[in-house]
Amino acid sequence: MIVCIRRAIALIALTFLPQLVHAQDVTGLWRTEANDQGYLEIKVQNCGAAICGIIAGARDLQGQTGPYEHVGQRMIWDMVPTDSSGVWNGGKIWDPRNGRTYNSRMTLLANKLTVAGCVLGICQSQTWTRLR
Repeated sequence: MIVCIRRAIALIALTFLPQLVHAQDVTGLWRTEANDQGYLEIKVQNCGAAICGIIAGARDLQGQTGPYEHVGQRMIWDMVPTDSSGVWNGGKIWDPRNGRTYNSRMTLLANKLTVAGCVLGICQSQTWTRLR
């Protein structure tokens, strides 16, 4: 009986552990929320002990790629993990629409990344979708 319970626990752990580990990996390619012109693709990667992100491309509302003057520009930097699983803060985010930089935090839940830019405790956020 005990052997069956241990096997069941092991099977459950092997089934769900890879999903839990992957859920905490924020690196990859993310699509921002669309505005009236389209959306950006952001490559989020490790930068030393922190997380950073660069603008990898831009697409119009039909999904077609096109030239974009800010491709390659750093958009997120100095994001460090907190004690809470799936949360990073202490970083900055640059808004290409107005050229301003804001304090930032990110929260990862499955394949959705909520990214917030804050000034004086007032935050605006977007939820990005993982592309890969």
